[in-house]
Amino acid sequence: MGINRLKEKLEEQQEVYASLKQGNSAIVCYKEFQNGKWGTDDANYTNRLRLAYYLLYWKIEDEETIAYLFREELKDRERNSFQGIGSTIEILTWLLRKYNTDHTYDDLFQRAKNANFDCACGYDVEVALEDDFEKNDLLDCIYLCQQLEYKDVMGGLVDEWKQEMGELACWNTSERQTLIRFNTFLDRERENEELYQLQLTEVLSEGTNRTTDIISGYSNLIHHYLRMGNYEKAFDHCRMVVEKTDYKQIRTKRLFGDILEGCLEIVVHDPSRAACLWEWVKKELRSKPRICRYGNLYTKGIAAAKAVNDSYAEALEQEYRKWRRECGLGNGV
Repeated sequence: MGINRLKEKLEEQQEVYASLKQGNSAIVCYKEFQNGKWGTDDANYTNRLRLAYYLLYWKIEDEETIAYLFREELKDRERNSFQGIGSTIEILTWLLRKYNTDHTYDDLFQRAKNANFDCACGYDVEVALEDDFEKNDLLDCIYLCQQLEYKDVMGGLVDEWKQEMGELACWNTSERQTLIRFNTFLDRERENEELYQLQLTEVLSEGTNRTTDIISGYSNLIHHYLRMGNYEKAFDHCRMVVEKTDYKQIRTKRLFGDILEGCLEIVVHDPSRAACLWEWVKKELRSKPRICRYGNLYTKGIAAAKAVNDSYAEALEQEYRKWRRECGLGNGV
């Protein structure tokens, strides 16, 4: 079973632990790097998390190692641009508490509480964790694999879960959404087409009084097809939104912007075929009250207007420059 494979995978951390005890901390120490648009990150976060789970489930009693890992994790909590709490600090807190009978580590726990905004709101030194691996069920193990980035093991576990759950058409909305997230993480996104279609079919069958849910279902399919490079199906579903839904009910919501963005991407890809979509989007962009604008909508709108040689691109560029100034983003387009 896949659960046993996960246990074997975690047991490989014994080598990491032994290496750390010999003074080799390179793969678990705090290692700062700049993660593109996300900012300051830690290259060893997942490695430290894997070792923390090993210490938890194998019930390793090693105060020195646990305290060391806790201090390294604190550096990430204090410096990470994403902030967050994370499972690592919670596991290490649980493990370190047993050595705090004389309040030796109170300062460290307080430092963790003050590490960032998320920790200030949600870090709990009294966190209670289960340290018996065998009490994890199949779904628990899938989430654990996702945390630990064990995609090879996770794929097999997800397949087991699907077989256990039966026909996809019998799943509920939440279960299908969970599988969609798993597939995306596992680079199996092509398998999500059927799931998105089932979600849309289900909400359509429940009646027309769920306009937001219906259009959200269409939007999910449209953007799935765009990610897969299937512009023809994306085009067809954009037309369905325009022709078959009461989209005006959601014109003030961000969901409407998602639909417009999808249409604009299609226009850029195939200007001649998607000219009708451009005319519809252009009309909506010009309508009153004016649709809320944001960066991606501007840039995609400008690109689409240029793709069809529409002079409206100039007006959008002027608006975009003004919007950037008002947001303190400079003047560039």
